[in-house]
Amino acid sequence: MKMLMAVMLPLVCIGIIPVVMAADSDVANHPGYVDFSVLTAIANVEPNVEVSLKAPLLNMITNLIRSEDEQAADFISKLLRVTVNVFESSAIDVSEIADSMSTIANDLDEQGWERVVRVRENPEHVDVYFRISDDADVIYGIAIMVAEPGETVLVNIVGDISTDDISALGRRFNIDELVDIDIDADDN
Repeated sequence: MKMLMAVMLPLVCIGIIPVVMAADSDVANHPGYVDFSVLTAIANVEPNVEVSLKAPLLNMITNLIRSEDEQAADFISKLLRVTVNVFESSAIDVSEIADSMSTIANDLDEQGWERVVRVRENPEHVDVYFRISDDADVIYGIAIMVAEPGETVLVNIVGDISTDDISALGRRFNIDELVDIDIDADDN
């Protein structure tokens, strides 16, 4: 039996690796995914806060919170990935980060993302984008970029979220910018 387990365990692990890699590839091709690697490279410091929740862990969270918050569990079950990076350092060049944020914001505009919040109060820069389906029934992704002296925050939420779930999303992950946002499909 030990010999069987010794042979089977590595084979199962090897079999799972392509599935996990394919799932990551699928997320990178999802219309709600944003690649913030340029901004994280500019920060040139380790994030103080780094959250990376992928589908398996999000499914586990869904099951754990279902009894206490059904609405939050419903929207979390639709997510594919939640990524949050917070960089706190006085060494970060805010103007360089802000310039790169503007480039990413222009790319998001060209890809059909909807800008829902834009703040340009020197030196603070904030952009919040939603990637909304053509019929405005589903939000494929949320991108939040914040740069201010001493802190840079990057958030990407990927999934198929109904517009009714946005406030619950903000409450559950303590993202104040999302709590009061109301997207009206009739406005699009």
